[in-house]
This record gives sequence, structure tokens and C-alpha cells, in this order.
Amino acid sequence: MSLLRLAARMGRIQPSATLALTARAKELAKQGHDVVALTAGEPDFDTPEDIRNAAAERLRKGGNVGRYTPASGLPELRKAVAEKFKRDNALHYSAEEVMVSCGGKHCCFNMVAALIDEGDEVVIPAPYWVSYPEMVRFYGGRPVIVDTSGTGFVLTPEALKAAITPRTRMLIVNSPSNPTGAVWSADDQRKLAAVLEGTEIAVMADEIYEKLVYDGQHVSFASLSNDAFNRTVTINGVAKAYAMTGWRIGYAAGPKHLIAAMGALQSHSTSNPTTIAQLATLDALAKDPIELPQWRRQYQQRRDAIVAGLSAIAGVKCAVPGGAFYVFPDFRAWMGKRHGDVQIKDCTSLCEALLAKVHVAGVPGCEFGAPGFVRFSYAASDAELAKAVQRISKFATELA
Repeated sequence: MSLLRLAARMGRIQPSATLALTARAKELAKQGHDVVALTAGEPDFDTPEDIRNAAAERLRKGGNVGRYTPASGLPELRKAVAEKFKRDNALHYSAEEVMVSCGGKHCCFNMVAALIDEGDEVVIPAPYWVSYPEMVRFYGGRPVIVDTSGTGFVLTPEALKAAITPRTRMLIVNSPSNPTGAVWSADDQRKLAAVLEGTEIAVMADEIYEKLVYDGQHVSFASLSNDAFNRTVTINGVAKAYAMTGWRIGYAAGPKHLIAAMGALQSHSTSNPTTIAQLATLDALAKDPIELPQWRRQYQQRRDAIVAGLSAIAGVKCAVPGGAFYVFPDFRAWMGKRHGDVQIKDCTSLCEALLAKVHVAGVPGCEFGAPGFVRFSYAASDAELAKAVQRISKFATELA
């Protein structure tokens, strides 16, 4: 037995279910099975060629491309991020109010680390991205989960008021949402901002899917008022809109003292984000990729097809997501049924059965705070999505 005792805080978190199920699906595929894996939140498109070519040219030239940068990112990239926020979101930040991290997730982690003390509460609307509660728990905070499944996956001001206590330190806003794809309107968010006025509650506005909106319009929480601007850290990155997940670049903007604190933390953890990835992001942020409108059209077509297919299956309800690239169907009518020798007790056993019986991989909704639901990514080919719907439909006919 090892003598190396883990820190107590490690018992507060669980590994990412999304990554675990993706790994299991890949293992089945390696064994020769035809697996339709709809688990990972990753575009199936390549990083635009002009961005790749520019990065390759920078590498060929050498120079500072292999050197450290300031911990919070290249000054010219921080300036470019500030310009992006002004251009796209009507948000006016200085370069000193911006930092660059190793992905949007890293930005979120830095913010939680900089703000949350033991016992502090963070209001998290459910369904939520799996990592939000884990980050809060790791730092000794308490996630306060607010169910939105009965209000169209939108947090209401009444529900927010009921969740706030003297220990509340932060509210997390994620629009468009992972896992539901819900897009919160300006009016939805303005009502929440009004509830927060007069408090010291910070807002984490995770806007990583802002460019992937099909119904409605993306509105940055920080743009709603001066009060909202002063309490919000706006988090974004190039992963989803630019198909640059593996480049690992996210960025955050907010109050100068908080961004400085997050940068100080980062200086002792990762040092700086990868230099070549920062330079590629500098090229990317100059303009939206010419491929983006075409990608958006394809995502919307895929969304419409998979929603229609899933909604036609007995016992399945599937809301139409307004953004991102996920559907989040409700399978609660299937709970308690059997498929051969398998009892469908909950959404986890359902996902395990779908993977084992018909080789379709999704992520259980309980991992997102929504038991009975399943998240499927439609960042996959039309053929793969059609195959998934066909297999789930067949699975449904064999339920008893």
C-alpha cells in the first residue's frame, strides 16, 4: 500500500464523466465496434487553414515563438482580446483588465480560486456544465444548485432571490448553455442583474459558445449595466467558434484587481499559456473565420435533424436548443423499464446500456444536475447523427 496520502480536498471532486465516457467509447471502437460517440464538446471541423498556415510560418521563422511570455499572456494578445470584446460585445476593457489562460476552463478555475473561500456559496443553475460544481467544491465552496428544467432551462429572478444567502459569493451564467444549448435573452439576464444590485455577488459569465447561436441573439451579461459590468468576469476563448479546442487558449476580462489576482495565481501554476497557441489566437481574433457562417448553418441543420429524430421516438422529449452544439433530451419516461437483461434505473444505466447494446455514446444528465436527461453532441457528421437516431429508435422498440 502506498504511503502517499492524498490531500483531503481531492475527495471533494470527481473525474469528468464526459472524458470518461469518451474514453470508453474509444476503447470499444479500438476493439472493432462501430461506435457513434456523441460525448465530447468538440467541433468536428479543422482549425481554419489560414490560422494553421500562419502558425506554421511563425514556427518556421523561429525567434520568440519558443520563449516564455508574461504569465497573463502576450501584451498584444491581451489588447486584441480587449478589441474583440469592444467589437463583438460592446464591452470596454483595457488590456490590463484581460488575461489569457490555458483554455476557458482554466479561466473559470482561476476565478473560483481567486474568489471562493471555505464555506462560500456559488449559485449554479442546473443543468450545468459538469466542471462548475467540482471547481467550487475543490476550494471548499458550496454549490447551490437551482433547477431550471421547469422554466425552459432559464434561471428566473424569483429562483435566484430564493437561492441567495449571506454566504453567496458568486453566480454562474452560461449562455449559450452547455449542456442544454439554451440562450438567455437580454430581458432574462437583465432581471437577474437587477436582483444582484446592492450585493457583493460576483458573476462568472461563461460565453464560450457565443458565436454558435441559431435562435435569438447572444447578449453579454456585463453589457447590461454599469453595475453588471463591475461585478462580472466575462470568459471566452477560441475553442468552439474557431475549432481550436486543442490549442488550449481561453481569455477572461473583468475588474482589474481580480484579473491581476488571477494572473498571480496563474504565474505559480502554469506560468504562461503556450506561446505558439497565443500567436495563433492573435491571428484568429483579427476577424471571424470565413468558415464560421457555413459551420453555423451545418450545426443548425444537424440540430434540426437530430431534434426531429429524437422527438419521434416514443417516450423521448427533446427541446430545440438555441445555441451551442448539444441536444439534451428528456428520457425520464424510460426510467424503470428494461432492455433485455438490463434495468434502466437512471440516466447513467441508460447511457451504459446505449453504449453496450447499440454503440451510441452520450453523457448522463445526472452529471449536469439533471437526472433522466442525456446530452448528445451534434458536432458530428450527418451520417453519424442519423445512425445514432436509428439505433436509439431501435433500442426504444426493445424496451419493456
